Order: sequence, then C-alpha cells, then structure tokens
Amino acid sequence: MKKIKIIKAFSIFVYALIFGSCFCSTAALANNTSIVTKIQQQTLQVSGTITDANGALPGVSIIVKGKSSGTVSGLNGKYTIEVASNDILVFSFLGYKSAIIPVEGRSQIDVQLQEDMTALQEVQINAGYYSVKDSERTGSISKITSAVIEKQPVSNALATMQGRMAGVYITQSTGVPGGSFEVQIRGQNSIASGNAPLYIVNGVPLNKNVSSSIGNLIVRGGNPLNGVDLSDIESIEVLKDADATAIYGSRGANGVVLITTKKGFVGSTRYDVDVQSGISNVANKMDLLNSEQYIMMREEAFANDGVVPTASNARDLLLWDTNRYTDWQEKLIGGSAYLTNVQASVSGGSELTSFRLGGGLRKETTVYPGDFKYQKASGHIQLNHVSKDKRFRMTFSGNYVSEVNKLFSQDLTSLILLPPVAPEVYNIDGSLNWGPAGGSFNNPYSVIEKDYKVRTNNLVSNTNVSYEPIKGLIAKVGVGYTTTQVEEIQTTPTNAINPSLLAFLNAASYFNHNSLRSWLLEPQLEYKQDFGAGSLNILFGSTFQQQITEGQTTYATNFSSDLLLEDVGAAGITRSNSLFIDYRYQAIFGRINYNYKSKYLVNITGRRDGSSRFGPDKRFAGFGAIGMAWIFSNENFIAQSIPFLSFGKLRGSYGTTGNDQIGDYRYLDSYSATLYPYQSILGLHPTRLFNPLYGWETNKKLEAALELGLFKDRLRLSTTWYANRSSNQLVGYPLPGTTGFSSIQSNLSAKIENTGFEFELHTVNVSTDSFRWMTDANLTFSKNELMEYPNLENSSYAQQYEVGKSLSLIRSFHALGVNPQTGVFEFEDVNGDEVISYPNDLQSLVELDPEFYGGIGNALTYKGLKLDVFVQFVKQKGYNPLYLLGSAPGRMGNQPIQVLDRWQHPGDVASVQQFTQRTTSDAYKAFNNSLFYGDNRFTDASFIRLKTVSLTYQIPKEILGNLSSEVYLQGQNLLTITGYDGLDPETNSSLRLPPLRMITAGIRLTF
Repeated sequence: MKKIKIIKAFSIFVYALIFGSCFCSTAALANNTSIVTKIQQQTLQVSGTITDANGALPGVSIIVKGKSSGTVSGLNGKYTIEVASNDILVFSFLGYKSAIIPVEGRSQIDVQLQEDMTALQEVQINAGYYSVKDSERTGSISKITSAVIEKQPVSNALATMQGRMAGVYITQSTGVPGGSFEVQIRGQNSIASGNAPLYIVNGVPLNKNVSSSIGNLIVRGGNPLNGVDLSDIESIEVLKDADATAIYGSRGANGVVLITTKKGFVGSTRYDVDVQSGISNVANKMDLLNSEQYIMMREEAFANDGVVPTASNARDLLLWDTNRYTDWQEKLIGGSAYLTNVQASVSGGSELTSFRLGGGLRKETTVYPGDFKYQKASGHIQLNHVSKDKRFRMTFSGNYVSEVNKLFSQDLTSLILLPPVAPEVYNIDGSLNWGPAGGSFNNPYSVIEKDYKVRTNNLVSNTNVSYEPIKGLIAKVGVGYTTTQVEEIQTTPTNAINPSLLAFLNAASYFNHNSLRSWLLEPQLEYKQDFGAGSLNILFGSTFQQQITEGQTTYATNFSSDLLLEDVGAAGITRSNSLFIDYRYQAIFGRINYNYKSKYLVNITGRRDGSSRFGPDKRFAGFGAIGMAWIFSNENFIAQSIPFLSFGKLRGSYGTTGNDQIGDYRYLDSYSATLYPYQSILGLHPTRLFNPLYGWETNKKLEAALELGLFKDRLRLSTTWYANRSSNQLVGYPLPGTTGFSSIQSNLSAKIENTGFEFELHTVNVSTDSFRWMTDANLTFSKNELMEYPNLENSSYAQQYEVGKSLSLIRSFHALGVNPQTGVFEFEDVNGDEVISYPNDLQSLVELDPEFYGGIGNALTYKGLKLDVFVQFVKQKGYNPLYLLGSAPGRMGNQPIQVLDRWQHPGDVASVQQFTQRTTSDAYKAFNNSLFYGDNRFTDASFIRLKTVSLTYQIPKEILGNLSSEVYLQGQNLLTITGYDGLDPETNSSLRLPPLRMITAGIRLTF
C-alpha cells in the first residue's frame, strides 16, 4: 500500500512539472530541456522486415529524417535501428517509391515498397571525373553492377562483361586460370597496336600487365584486371563515345573501363560471408582419328608418294606399337579442375564515417595432369568520411591482390594431336619414356617436369579529399599509387630433355623480375550553380603521373646439379637482360555542363595532354568533345499527345581523342649490349633509329542515339549509331634489311573508320505479387574499314591491307576445291600465268571481324527463388581446325576425322586432297598454299553460348532468424551451339585451352 502511494505521489510530481513547463518563458525553454521533450525523444530500438511484391528486399536504405543515423536491410530484408519515439523513418531503394513512416513509439515496423519504374532513370552513372543521372547523360556509357557480377563463377571482371554490353567485344584467349582477354570497344582503331582500353579503378589508372614472355605461352600475356577481386567490385562502366571519353584525352582513344569498388554500409556493423565450390572441365572435344584410322592414313600417304617407310621417316609405323591407342585429349586436358572460393567482409559506420574491410581466397586447379593450381588472395579496405556540415569529404580505398600461378610454361592443348599410337608416357620405374631407339618419342609429359611458378602482387590505392569553402564551389584532390610486382621462374631439369638432344641441351633456368610503380596526382575545382530554370556545372583539373617499369630476365645453365636449378648463383653460365622505363604524363582538362529545365543538355569537355613518348616538339596535343541531348518526353505537348511514352531522349556527340600506346623511347636512338663478347669485352649495337617528328595518333568520334521508355518504363529501348575515324597512324614502319634495322617508328597518313549500330532492350514482361520476369538484350552490328592509305601499293603493307577493306583482312588464294583427276587442291589463277604464286594470285576475300554479336538475359523471380539465364551469340569466321596442326594429312600427327573424306582415286569428288607425307610432293605444296594463303583455311565459327545460369534461393527468415542466408547454384559456359568442328569457336586461331564449362554451388551469409 505504501509502495502505491509513493508511485502516485511521484506521478503527481511529474505531471505538475510537465504542466508547469508549458508556461515557462521562451528563454527558459532554450536553457532547460523539458520533461515533455525527454519523453518524446525517448530512444527505442525499431526492427522490421522490408519486402516488395516478390518477398524480402535486401539493401534498402533506412535513414532518420533530418538526422545522420541510418542502416541498410540485410539479405532477408530485416533491419534494426535506434531512433527516438517521435522520429520519422525514410525507406528508399532504387526502382521503388520511397516510404516515409513516423515511428510514433512503435518497436516493430514492417514495410512493403512499391515498384517505381521511372526511378530507374535516376540511376547514377560513373563517368570518371564526375557522375550523372542515367536520364541526363549525353554520352554513351554501358554499366553492369555487382548484382550481375556475383552471378558468374569467374575470376576476371572482363569475363562478366562478355556479351552484356553493346559495342564491347571481348574474347577469352585461353581457359587457363589467370589467362588473358582481348577487348575491343567499337572496333580496331590502330593499325599496329594500342587498341586496348584504359582501365581505371576508383579513379586510378590500372597498371598494364607486366608479365614477361616466359609464361606467355600458357597465360597468353595475362590481363591487368586479374589484379582486381570480383567480390570487391560494385559496378563497371564502359565509356565509348567522344563525349564520355574525351575528358581522358589520349588515354581514352579506345574506350575507358571504370571499376568502382564497394563502400561501407551506413548503420549497424554488417558481416558478409560467401563460400563457393565448383568443378570445371573442357566442354567439347575434337573428333580425331583412332589408331586404325591413323595407321591407314599414314600407309596411304606413303603409297601415294611412292615412298617406302623407314625407321627415320616412319617411326610411328615401324618402331612404335601400332596396336596401342591413347586418347591424348583425355590424357592431357581431360581432367577436372576444382574451384574453392571464400570471400568475407565487414562494413558499417554512421552517415558521417563508414568503412568496409574485405578479403578472400580463390583456388583453382587445372584440367591438366598433375598437381597444378592458381591461387588468388585479396584484401580490400574502403573508408569514407564527411563532416557534419557536409563541406569536407574524404575517401580512401586500397585493393591488394596476390596471385600465385603454379603451372608450366606451355599449354598442353597444343599437343593433343600427337599420334594415337605413341608410347606410354612413363616407364615401369616411373621415369619418362622417350620411346625405343633412345628418343624417338617427344614425350609431352616432359613439359610437366618443367617447373614454372609466377607470383604477382598488385596494389591499387587512392585517396580523394574535397572541401566546399562556399556553396557550389568544391575543391578536390585525388592521389593514387599503384604497384605491380612479378616474380617468375622456370626450370628445365635434365630428365625433361629428350636423351637424343642432351648433346646440345643442358638443364637450365629462366628467372624474371618485373616491377611497375605509378603515382597519380589530380587536383580539381568544381562549381555547381542553379540559374533560374537551368543548372551549370563546371569542372577544371589537371593530371600528373609518373610510371616506372624495371625488370631483369636471366638465363642460367651449367648447373652442377638439378637440385640447384632455382639458385642462379649455382649456374656456370648466365645471361641477363635488364629493363628500365620512365614514363611521364601531364594534362589539364575541363568540363562545362548546362542543363535547362531537365530537357536540354549540353556537355563540353576538353583535355590537353603531354606524353614523354614523343619527341620534344610533339609531346603536347589537345582533344575535346561536345555532347547534346534533348529529353523530349519532358515537353508538355509530347507528354500529352503520347501518354504511353514515359521517357524519350535524343542525344548526339562529336569529338576527338588521341593515342600514345606505342611504347617508350621510340623517338630516340637506342643501343643494346651485344650478346657475345669480343676479346672478353661486350660491345654495343644500334637497335632503333632517331625520329623526333612522329606525333599523336588521333581518333574522331561521331554518335547519334535515341532512347525510349514506354508504358512506365516497362519497355526501354536504346538505338545508337556511331562512326569513329582514326588517322595519323603510329606504326613501326618496316625497313629493308640492308638498312640494318627492321623498322622505324613513324606516322602514316592512313585513315581507319569504325561504324556500327547498337541496340539495347530492357523489358518487364510480367510483374505480379509473386512472380516477376525481366529481359535484357543487346545487339551490335559493326564494320571496320581502311578508308585511306596513300601509296599503299608501294609500301611494305601492300599485301596485308586494301583500301575499302577491314584491318582484319586476310589476303588469300581462292581455293577451287580438290581436282577430281589429280586429287590436289587447286586455286584461282588471277593473273593467268598458270602458276599459283605469292603475291600475284592473292585476293581480298576474308575478313575476320564479327558481323554482329550480343546477348540475351532473362531474370525470373518467384518469391524467394531467382533464376537468371544469359545467352551470348557471335556471327563470325574463324580458322579451320583442319589446319591447326600445320602439317598435311598423311604426315606424322593426328588429324580431325574430317580428313577421311579425302580423294583416293581419279574421279573422286572430295573435300580433302589426297594424303601425302613427302614435303616435295604436289599435294604437300598445295597444302602449304592452303595453310598460309588459302581462303579454305577459314570456316564459319559462329556460335550461340549458354553463358551463365544462376539459381538462387533465399532461405525464409522464419528458419534462420536474424541470420540472412541464400544458397545458389551457378553454371558458366554450359552449352555451345555451333557448326565449328574445333575445340571452341571463340579460341579458334590455334590449339589452346578453351574457356571451361564450370558448375559451382555456394552459400552467402549476412549477419
């Protein structure tokens, strides 16, 4: 009873205090916090689940209106936030209408966001030095996000882009982990080289690949994007036209690939873990001759040539067991490669300061025999800070990747055409079998005995600081530092050398060390101001960059023991080559953007570049562009007359960019040390001629585009036409051998044009409460043409190029087929002299550019289940697999089974000429004409590829509670539909490991 009285007395006191505070003066209220306010601002923890029509919605931003606090929903849509009882929460997510909900003292608030298709136009696009709304960009920029990237079980960002961006043609050069890619953005602009795009990570140019030629036979040069971990990437933008690329000047001539890494989430600390495991193999094998067919081919070849087989010219028939059969495809590339990938990150912070720490380990084995693997360890840090008044901002990002590739220096795929009757690879005692007669068999497993290891360490770091001294004026400075270190070693022990060659070869080692260091400084000023119905944005900045490359390659031999092959000091003989390059680059750049009523947009960019790669009088050049757009859907008369039009824009651009991708010191006289000493003294010999007059290669770009959104943007279509012309070509112009030099760096007045049409389509086919189906498609038609080349017929390129044709032109003899009477390939005699000869009978018949390419993706969502299917397609010509061996059917070496359709008797109509093994026969000469010059060495290599399939299931929140989890199954390169008879139509130019078919399973956890 006493306790109740005390509570009542306390309650009366509180109520009296509240009532009295209502009559306090204004001054008193300013100096004393009332109990009413304290009660209203009582903090509490609010939690809930955010969903859309299809289920839980992760990644939704939840902020307290008017305050700096906030959080983000997890994978199961759940969130928790500390608020005051009278706060207002704002829930926002791209593509959905924002929800504004007062707390009103509640501790549980569940929200279902409504789809807003027009919000997709507000997507921010990274254009390098600035960002712009997708609806208001005047340039051509394609983008993919982490949502697309994470659905693909690959290790290189370029693999995630294949077929997904109009105008961006990417081919994977090899299926070896850590291998290279070829990238062309709107075609080939340069005759000689310099067609690679500029790669930028968080504003810092990425170092070019610095791997030496030791491992190039297997990784084919590698690619710099191997040094960026996919789990850290938030988005990839590709800049294509002049309006988008001119602000990068010479560096943007061939397009720009911008990579933005993930940032920290605002709110409670969030932990993400992704564990993935998979298996991969070669998806297709060639149909080759079996032992019986092979022996028949060889014996028939000898009979056709009238030659008697002997141990020297037919060891496969007379020394080897002809009853043996080895499937070399199965033995050399028929294994299974295994993938283990673990990624983890922690992120969080307030609206003022946020962070993200991430790291991972990826391990891939190979399909080759033996224990070989590729490992990648990565670490990432991202820090963001903004002052309370929003004037000062600072970001720091650091990405570190360490790759260890333990392979061998040669791709074993090149050996799958070994005779099927070849001996066993190992003797009974486990040693390599070199066949009877002491070395009659060049054992392919000798490559495996050669130890090859490369370690690459790559660091990309960047700091950006900005301050807004007055409203609208922002001063920025960006500082970047990158470093790449490559250490390679290849050893060839004695047991890896054919015994028949030991009199000429010794155990040896190659050592290579390369390093590349680069720093970047970019101060900038940006001014933004609204003027009535218009807004003005002015950007001015400069770039200072230095890049130093150092390296040394050492060949070592005469070791006292094979156990010492990795110790260069134990070698009796060494030869070394060293490298040092100092590249410097400076520029000033600017941008003026004016937006009037969100209907009329003008964007002007310019850059003045200076490069140390040119002579003193040719180092500086200016580049610029103008882009304009009219958003006609914002015109009242159009909006009223076309009610189903939700968005419409016409845009166009014109400008120039440049190119200095020619190597360093090319304008200088240069000398190198002689390989062999004279009287114990090494001398010098000239290696390059002086030419201070050659200057920048230029690229003029023109574009026009129409973008439409219909039915509240449920259908979005973009159509683009472009024409790029590059001139003042930088080439190593060949010189006669009598000059003592192979070439001189020079400018050619040749002009090259790339034209094309690009189509992009996005549709929302079905959208209900439980099911959603969306489609994305793109299609590119492109054409490359040599417009001008003065005096081409008298140049050293006369037989390589032709005005009006593509740079991919392969001038060839026109094959007429197999003569039914002689059984030998015939070719068209152009000049009528009854002799097929080079160059008199060459014709411009074959161009290897793709006719068109693109991709179609479908995304289906049913409650917690998501299915993504992406198909890539290419229409192209490629190299006929009948000529990949480089040896005529009938000589030693296996052949595709198609050679069985050969000529045998007079009158036969066949696609393959008679078998031959004698190098002086008419059939062999005709085969060489086909191999080097015939148009019959090319065939259709078009394909449709089921590139990616991803199935994801989000585990219901009722099962795991606060732990968000989703399990997934992913497939890459699952099925290829093609008429090509080789291993793979994408990698058709030689025998190399194709892109592998991979299937993985994994789980993602967020807590």
